[in-house]
Amino acid sequence: MNGPLATHGLDEQFELLSQIVGDISGELALEPLLERTVERATRAVGADDGIIGLYSPAHHHFITAATYGRPMQSLNPQIYPGQGLAGRVLETHATVLSRYGDLPNPLEGEPADKMFLGVPIQKRGELIGVFCLGSWRSDCFNERALELVELFARHVAIAIDNARRYSEEQKRAQRFALIASVSGLSTSDLDIEAFLQQSADAIHEILAYTSVDIPLIDPLNPEVMVVRVRGGEHKRQVFRERRLPITAGIMGAALHERRAQLVNDVRRDPRYVVPPGVRPARAELAVPLLHQDEALGVLNVEGEGPFDELDVASLGIVAEKLSLAIVKARLQAQNRKIAIFEERQRLSRDLHDNVTQILSSMSLIAQSMQGAWRSDPAEGERLAARLAELSQLALSELRGMLRELTREDHPHPPGATKEAQGLPESLQKLLRVMLPMHLHFEFSVVGYQPQAEAHEEAILRICQEAASNAVRHAAPQRIDVSIELTETSLCAIVADDGCGMPEQIERGMGLNNMRKRLQELGGSLFIAKRRPAGTRLKAKLPRRDRQP
Repeated sequence: MNGPLATHGLDEQFELLSQIVGDISGELALEPLLERTVERATRAVGADDGIIGLYSPAHHHFITAATYGRPMQSLNPQIYPGQGLAGRVLETHATVLSRYGDLPNPLEGEPADKMFLGVPIQKRGELIGVFCLGSWRSDCFNERALELVELFARHVAIAIDNARRYSEEQKRAQRFALIASVSGLSTSDLDIEAFLQQSADAIHEILAYTSVDIPLIDPLNPEVMVVRVRGGEHKRQVFRERRLPITAGIMGAALHERRAQLVNDVRRDPRYVVPPGVRPARAELAVPLLHQDEALGVLNVEGEGPFDELDVASLGIVAEKLSLAIVKARLQAQNRKIAIFEERQRLSRDLHDNVTQILSSMSLIAQSMQGAWRSDPAEGERLAARLAELSQLALSELRGMLRELTREDHPHPPGATKEAQGLPESLQKLLRVMLPMHLHFEFSVVGYQPQAEAHEEAILRICQEAASNAVRHAAPQRIDVSIELTETSLCAIVADDGCGMPEQIERGMGLNNMRKRLQELGGSLFIAKRRPAGTRLKAKLPRRDRQP
């Protein structure tokens, strides 16, 4: 045998080809398989370097997937029709053997005198990739080398087809796992925002979409969608609530047309809207959340794509689960309102029929006591005793009602509420009245602005409980309380210089109530010893700016 193949005997070529065939049957991960294949093919024909590119039908270009003899970073990641050797193969769908400088549209940086061989990788008549080899020897790519490379290409086509089939099965399995995960969340006791947030996190983690958004239609303004729930990069980069008109962007199109919008190149779609401070994505898929043709919101994912019909179908099922959960939450909210109204009606009736009547009798007795005492002191004493009995009865009835109002299963447990001046002022005023006068008390606030009422109520009650516990159990001389609002969190710290907490903390009602309040709002509680003495308690909640 003459030429470069003489340095690689038939036995060695057969061995290299056998290794590829063995890899194809035993390796389902495509990237390492392509890297080994391009190396063995380059060695088999005695070339200097080699490249395998995969064809992307969605973008009509080759994507460089594996190289040998050349660093990946020195190559163009995408090759379009007509560009260089691979682009010529993409344009003609035929084998190309040429001196690089003789190509119609050579790329900059490639040596003009180098010989290149480009072989299309095809499966069932469809182009799926390209095999490119380069050599400084003009006689490297003879007829025998061409046959060998084409044989390699046919086996690579099998490997790519197998890997893609395996990838499709994996994608289906992942989507079934996502649907199962969201279905499981929908049966939990999470409130709707926590359910949507955990669903967004699951979509990002299981399907690896770069970003996930679940905007909902504002019930008070149906022309606006509100984005509070995010997953992936948007969750890490965008912290504020965002309000958008329902006509805005690709998400708006999904709501308007009542169908999914799949855009695999957002640069060519003028509807694409980039969230402020976020790097633009390449592809976007928006699926409307519908219930009996009523638009509830959008399930929107972004990434490098491309998305396909399997993505549309699987996210469509997830969107149905989310829609049902939203409707269910609305019904539960309506039921809670009805329950609260009925409870208020009952309390109003009890107050009128019981306590008010007792108070009325007390008023009459009080008005007659002075005259009775003047005419008959014994009668005056009897009336005074009767008045005391009535007051005790009224007090007992009121205490019973208060116990009912503060039951844990009550929809909205009443209690001391914050005054109009806001959380910092209300908390400081409450603690100054509650704490002993001899105790040194310091209070500080950093970067605060009004938060959601439930969050402020929780922080107020937790600080009140923590300060009360310190006074009753730790005998401190000083208590410091601080409120801090960051870009993502509302934090409260209560620190004392008392005797500290025991090694084994008994979780009484107060501590359990604090943890439960925070957990219901997606927050957490941290308790630690303070140096040199005392206890430091930190309550942390997600930031939720109050809307005007």
